[in-house]
Amino acid sequence: MNDITFIPISALKGDNVVMESEKTPWYQGATLLHRLETVKTQTDRNQVDFRFPVQNVIRPHQDFRGFAGQVASGSVRPGEEVVVLPSNLTTEVESIVTLDGEQEKASPGESVVISLTDEIDVSRGSMIVRSRNRPEVTRQIDADLCWMDEEKLRTDRPYIVQHGTRETQAYVSNLVYRINVKTLHREEADTLTLNEIGRVELETADPLFIDSYRVNRHTGRFILVDPDTNATVAGGMIRGVGQDVAAVGEESTTRKEQQTSPNVVWEGLAIPREEREAKNGHKAAVMWFTGLSGAGKSTVAKALEERLFDRGIQTMHLDGDNVRHGLSGDLGFSANDREENVRRVGEVSRLFFEQGTFTLCTFVSPYREDRTRVRELLPDGRFLEVHVDCALEVCKERDPKGLYEKAEKGEISNFTGVSAPYEEPEDPEIVVRTDEHDVETCVDQIVDALEARGLIPEAE
Repeated sequence: MNDITFIPISALKGDNVVMESEKTPWYQGATLLHRLETVKTQTDRNQVDFRFPVQNVIRPHQDFRGFAGQVASGSVRPGEEVVVLPSNLTTEVESIVTLDGEQEKASPGESVVISLTDEIDVSRGSMIVRSRNRPEVTRQIDADLCWMDEEKLRTDRPYIVQHGTRETQAYVSNLVYRINVKTLHREEADTLTLNEIGRVELETADPLFIDSYRVNRHTGRFILVDPDTNATVAGGMIRGVGQDVAAVGEESTTRKEQQTSPNVVWEGLAIPREEREAKNGHKAAVMWFTGLSGAGKSTVAKALEERLFDRGIQTMHLDGDNVRHGLSGDLGFSANDREENVRRVGEVSRLFFEQGTFTLCTFVSPYREDRTRVRELLPDGRFLEVHVDCALEVCKERDPKGLYEKAEKGEISNFTGVSAPYEEPEDPEIVVRTDEHDVETCVDQIVDALEARGLIPEAE
């Protein structure tokens, strides 16, 4: 705190609240009301780091497309190079528009509409920043949390985190400690109750664009909302990126650099995939079944494989449990390990694809970014994301392996749907709803989709 003013008051008779009190002749300062009316707060704004959370897309006619919002911090002028998060696309500010017309600068606190020189994907929840001055992009957040709900904090259920104009699902993955507000000492705790404060680590379904609260109060704060009651249950001040997981951008770069061993060159197969496809009588493809545990991914994939095998299709089924018995036997279920598991399976499925095989992959694979990375390994139209959709309550009722029961008892950590988030596919090629249709109906739907895309020949 840079500036603290002490005012002795007593609300019983209004001493120094509105009028000066005769009972405090030793105090020569202003009253509380006067102080509140004259205090300057604009100096608290970050004037350096430009952050523009997009609130709405404005398109009054075909010749104008702008992005409305309030400048959280910093400033920007037309012609400056900016980056749009989360797409990381670079462009320039074309104009800054208000109700009074165009202006030459957008400053902190101003509500403006910014237009860009390029037609790029921007929507509510995006953030426009300077290309050389970016916030941290992460799904793991280290924060101080003030709990404001009668119901205590739970680490086994999801909340909604609202950070600026961006909302996403989040779990409190770790309660580091509770702060004793009387002594300011740190205490071990397994939950927070009403008005208690603690340090926590959050894991979010989608990446957030954050700054430390000490640096930027607007991008360094958030609230947690109960998705069932829509009540605000907590307010948070961000310390930085969680210590257990690095920022998304930095982590992805490191992993990409490590995906290829040094001094090696990709060797093409002696028999090209196209010749294998011609001999097999069908095209090669990778079908990626994603969904909650218990949704029926493996059940549907096995039934589909039998149907395809009977029709002479060369198939291979890569299942989550089988892969973790060998290829990924050294991995756990943290966000990092899940990403590495999907990466390994993606590379294996690519090899089967080049061999001309129709590969079925059944993995929870909770993060969109990981599934997108596998998609990028294959040609357009040869990766099909199959969302095996099923209500969470139905999955819990099925619970074929007793995993939900163990997770809710705390015996399994980082379990998707209980203590870890799941990002549903935004635009999957196929969606089957196993809580509404039986297995054969789902298989029929998938086969019809494969025939329509020309990946397998139609049944005679």
